[in-house]
Amino acid sequence: MKARKDYVRLSRAGKRFFFEGFIAQALPVENRLGLIGITVTKKLGGSVQRHRAKRRLRETVRLWNKEGSAPLTFDIVLVARTKIFDLDFNRLRSQWTTLLAQLTNNQDWNHEATRH
Repeated sequence: MKARKDYVRLSRAGKRFFFEGFIAQALPVENRLGLIGITVTKKLGGSVQRHRAKRRLRETVRLWNKEGSAPLTFDIVLVARTKIFDLDFNRLRSQWTTLLAQLTNNQDWNHEATRH
């Protein structure tokens, strides 16, 4: 996901899921594969820390995709949180798989936030 309008659309209409390492905003899509966007705010630190957080999230998604996962039917934006640096990488990956399981099991798409 690259266009700002996609990030804004998910921010306004998407459902939020809170995890230790990231916040996910998701919205189901039809007639196409879902997109994944990653964003990191300056609250996380300087550019080195922000890029490190992006790399960790990108690698989490890459490894999931490499495992031969099912096609993604959601647009998802991942917003890194400060605890992303303290988490073990396997814990971060388990949070990602928990998110995907919740997305596929969640039939109610009102705007209530879900915390974990």
